[in-house]
Amino acid sequence: MATKETGLLRDLAQLPLQRLGETFYKWPIWAYEHQLPPRGNWTTWLLLGGRGAGKTRAGAEWVRQLASDEVSPIALVGETMTEAEAVMVRGESGVLRVCPPGDKPKLVGNVLHWRNGVEAHLLPAADPERFRGPQFAAAWCDELGCGAVDKGANQPNIFGDPKSAESGRPYFSAGTPDPLIQRQVLRAHQAWWGDAANNPPGMVDRDRVYHWTWDARPYPGFPALTDVWADGPNHRNGHWLTGRLGGMASDELAKAIAADHGVALSAEPAAPFVGGCVLGTATTARAALEPVLEATGLSLRNRAGGLHLGVARRGEALSFAGDALAEGEGPILSRRRGDPAEAAGRLALTYQDRERDYLAGTVTALSRADGPLLGETTALTLDGSGARLAAERMLDARAAQRETLDISLPPAALALEPGDLIDIEGLAEGPFEIGEIRDGLMRRITARTLPAGIEVATGIDRPLVSGNGATARALPLVVAAHLPPLPADPARSRLLVAAYAQPWPGMVQVVDDATGATLAELNRRGLLGAVATELSPGPAGVWDRGNAFEVTLLAGHLASAEPLAVLAGSNRLVVESDAGDWEVIGFAEAELVAPGRYLLGGLLRGLDGTRPAIGAASTGNRVFVPDGRSMALPVEPQWLGESRSFRVYAGAGDIEGSSLDVEAGLMPALPLPPVHVRAWRAGGDIALRWMRCSRADGDGWGAAESPLELVPERYRVTIFAGATAVRTLESATPNLVYAAADQLSDFGAPPAAFTFSVAQLSPTLGAGHAATGAFHG
Repeated sequence: MATKETGLLRDLAQLPLQRLGETFYKWPIWAYEHQLPPRGNWTTWLLLGGRGAGKTRAGAEWVRQLASDEVSPIALVGETMTEAEAVMVRGESGVLRVCPPGDKPKLVGNVLHWRNGVEAHLLPAADPERFRGPQFAAAWCDELGCGAVDKGANQPNIFGDPKSAESGRPYFSAGTPDPLIQRQVLRAHQAWWGDAANNPPGMVDRDRVYHWTWDARPYPGFPALTDVWADGPNHRNGHWLTGRLGGMASDELAKAIAADHGVALSAEPAAPFVGGCVLGTATTARAALEPVLEATGLSLRNRAGGLHLGVARRGEALSFAGDALAEGEGPILSRRRGDPAEAAGRLALTYQDRERDYLAGTVTALSRADGPLLGETTALTLDGSGARLAAERMLDARAAQRETLDISLPPAALALEPGDLIDIEGLAEGPFEIGEIRDGLMRRITARTLPAGIEVATGIDRPLVSGNGATARALPLVVAAHLPPLPADPARSRLLVAAYAQPWPGMVQVVDDATGATLAELNRRGLLGAVATELSPGPAGVWDRGNAFEVTLLAGHLASAEPLAVLAGSNRLVVESDAGDWEVIGFAEAELVAPGRYLLGGLLRGLDGTRPAIGAASTGNRVFVPDGRSMALPVEPQWLGESRSFRVYAGAGDIEGSSLDVEAGLMPALPLPPVHVRAWRAGGDIALRWMRCSRADGDGWGAAESPLELVPERYRVTIFAGATAVRTLESATPNLVYAAADQLSDFGAPPAAFTFSVAQLSPTLGAGHAATGAFHG
């Protein structure tokens, strides 16, 4: 097939060497259609594409054209100044590379200067204040995005991919997943550009701020199905928004919970990234916020503007002298420390796993202490990295809670609120965080030490990404062909079922809608397709050399085979005829004429008892390959002549299923037509004879005649005068005498010629497929 590339190479080969070098800078020759600016009057051109789509080259060539048209000044906006210069200016497809030697601009400081006076200023997106002043006529900007990786905001444009030479980590990043930093970067940009003080009218349209990147592949099928998509592991640290836009930072969740309870709350964002929170019963705002407090390590305190959820900072502790404590009943100060031998050494946290279709997951945090195992359950929906962080914080907090302080302060200390930090000079060096206050004649305060930040390691109960994990919901294409019986079970016809889905859900189950019985379980994707060019009727029992037709397959491939192999059973295709019947066709020749499209020739028609179904097949009729990917279901006698309703379930996670209606007609189950039909005159009578056909091992060469399949053996013979049936006769043997008296009654004289049909009778289904014969005096 001719392409733009092949045509371009052919034209370039005819140019002299001097002119050949000049063509490098003639961008319209090389550009794809999507790399050229849109026609007409436009203000924003969004170039959306993956790696290798040519976005940088297209932007650089656009800037070069603007400079040629003396459009100035131009803004070249990158994530950072370094990235703008390295990629947009000096990069392999940057401005300096695409401009011809005689028209290259000079980079002086952060400004590109062309000979005609045009200027292009390099600007970092992180410092929008620098956009003010120059009154830019045009701008080339990168999209907004950030990897879900530790310290991703340090270099938002860095992408980790072990198979890429451009793979890397942001500055000072440990390379661990951090979807929270990605969300915070996007929130910061939205908040900045949403403030009129930073974004005057006509500057940046927030509705045209595009985020990198959204993926059309269904989550969680991507990234879980690594056998289908090899880049699935990159999702953990990558720029994908898929599967993360529904999550939130802790402050967003806390504010949402408080708003549901009618409570004013301000909050600071903190890890982990939260997918949601399950509240099983009606509860108070404090109880609903408790899972957030435990997972994030934040403290709830009362401020002048209302409740605030934030980090307890050690530098904010209030110091009290020992003589400031109030005397009353009981000790003025008591400090309790737990037994170190009872300190928890491990904490197993059970959570709802956002990455595994919200199934239960478990992580275990380990400390250096050789203590008992604690089991905790959180109402939060987390991913693996978030659950590990939550487990570490909870184990650290449990260790800190083992030391508590009870003190008595005079009523004058009214400014203290739960969440404040205190220490007692010379008696209890803190800081201690106030957890409870009991007011009376004195203020009785219970406080605890802050988490010490002990060294904690975390283990997870199973791999974070698994090919056997969550699967994508797929609606399979299912075909069910009603075909004649096979010799192994000649009494029952069969439904041959095959299915196709992309991605394959693991198993497709076919269930009887009436009884609930499972009829078939398809574990492999079938080879399904459609007729691409019309197929005409053809002969049976011999090679059909006059017909050839094309088919398209959704997946898989076809290949030619030797004629003897086709005769032995290779290369079969089930084709739907225009009458709605199904014909089994063998083919010796298969030529690939286009991707997924084959030209089939050397046909054997009407195989496997489908000779009565030989007919025309129009474009679009269904086809499939009857191999090990399909499954045969025996058709019960009560199904014949009725429409059956089935339910198709795609994978273990499909609880709804889809409907499949199949018409089980009588035609495939009827007796086969007799063969070798003959007629001759015997005196005044006419003798008729034929040979029965049988599906019960009827292909053997040694037997004198095929086995008797239907008992009792009976045949129906119909005599025709032209197109009119004049007499119907029945016989218990494969022969019959058409008496002279009957001939005179039907024709008025001994006929010189007539036609007749012969059909074997079934005790339950009636007359089978008829064979036709002719008598010629």
